[in-house]
Amino acid sequence: MAKELASEELLQKVEEAGSKCERELHGCGRCTLAALMQCFGLADKASTDLVLKAALPLSGGIAQTRNTCGALLGGLMGIGMVFFAGKLEDAEAKDIQAVMALGRRYYRRFEKEIGNVRCFDIRQVGLGRSFSDPDQYEAFVKAGGYDLCASVCGKAARLAAEFILEVEEERAKGA
Repeated sequence: MAKELASEELLQKVEEAGSKCERELHGCGRCTLAALMQCFGLADKASTDLVLKAALPLSGGIAQTRNTCGALLGGLMGIGMVFFAGKLEDAEAKDIQAVMALGRRYYRRFEKEIGNVRCFDIRQVGLGRSFSDPDQYEAFVKAGGYDLCASVCGKAARLAAEFILEVEEERAKGA
């Protein structure tokens, strides 16, 4: 029971962190990843700053193209950071494939929970239109775009955190 409570507290914290970051700073890819990095202690401050800079163009469906949801991509990056052990140059094909398989599982879970994986479609369903042109920024904001995106970031961060905890538990039982 205590472990479940601790897990629920972590999940609530990561969801709130992802949502708050998107509301205040924007950039769904980096905000989802920032919540995971913070709550799981994935990197030191300098590394975190660098990774979050790199993740910024993933936002808005990859550089505001409304393609793959940046929150999904941020979650995938967090999963990669947790489960890709060691140095990249030392990785074997089996290590890469193992992380890819985890990524596919998370992708499917995100798609089932959110309903779509494309920013365009998430906005179309959630706001009634996609605001596919970056020049429609003010209309997007007035329509509640950041409320929708903050909700998606929070859910994506929570889904990724749940997934991480689940896989860690599976591995602990199998070890």
